[in-house]
Amino acid sequence: MNPSSTQSDNRNSPASPASNSDAPLRGVFVHRMGENAADERRVAEFWRAHRLTVEAIEDSGDRFSKLPDLRLSYDGTPWAYCEVKTLARHGWKVHILHDGQLPEERVEETGKTVAERIAGDLITAARQLKAGNPDRKLLNFVVLVNRDEDASPGLLSQLLQGRSPVSGRTLKARREARLAEEVQGFRRSVDLCLWVNPAAEDRLVVEACLLSNSALLSFAEEVTGLRGDRLISLDPAA
Repeated sequence: MNPSSTQSDNRNSPASPASNSDAPLRGVFVHRMGENAADERRVAEFWRAHRLTVEAIEDSGDRFSKLPDLRLSYDGTPWAYCEVKTLARHGWKVHILHDGQLPEERVEETGKTVAERIAGDLITAARQLKAGNPDRKLLNFVVLVNRDEDASPGLLSQLLQGRSPVSGRTLKARREARLAEEVQGFRRSVDLCLWVNPAAEDRLVVEACLLSNSALLSFAEEVTGLRGDRLISLDPAA
């Protein structure tokens, strides 16, 4: 493997109203579930196993990181940024204070569809990579660790290969067009995207690879062991 030869030029959801309307609502505190630090460590070990040096950019415990998670180097030379996303049903803890009563606590989950959940993670990943690598001097990698039973690589491929809908006048149409365009922004800016599944002994098994940088083909085949329809090449200019 010689990565240096592949260099490219190139949730604060609102809490639901208090269930007990008779008690005055004093305050609502919403705590979004943070990034999965264990998955970030597993991905770091995955890259180290393939002879890349891994540096954490920010504290993995940060709930709302604005930068990608990892910087990858080859032979001491910075080579790529990597953002790790754990695909799961987004949830948050709600802590509600009432006058004269014990605090109300519960966990809520998003009502978004699986496609909306994946799209949201893709858009966030693209924004974080742009913040950390604005001039594209390094490659951009994303690793999606799937913990959502409804998600699949096929759905991811459909999202990335879909066409942007024609913009309409309604608020819904404009929102859908903007969302689709941001997903295509992920496709244009990310060189390599791995879909991995957790396995025993803290291992990660690569199920699919989406590639937007043809210069990375041999590298992708080596680190994933994938061939054929599980290694999908995308046109980054689409």
